[in-house]
Amino acid sequence: MMSQLLKRGEELARAAQRERTKRIASRLKQLVGGIAIEVEEARVLVSGRGLLKRWLTDPQLRFLTGDRG
Repeated sequence: MMSQLLKRGEELARAAQRERTKRIASRLKQLVGGIAIEVEEARVLVSGRGLLKRWLTDPQLRFLTGDRG
């Protein structure tokens, strides 16, 4: 019974992590145009011309979370 509870907890945690990752990717798409975004289970891969310079100057990108919007 305990192993089933642990398994269910892990499944819920993975689902929540996937949802948060999707929210972060969505927020990035809203903030920055012309970028490529690849979403994996636990990470968001972003690439695009001039992205590094923008990330260095824009605090909205540096401190991006999936909590807003």
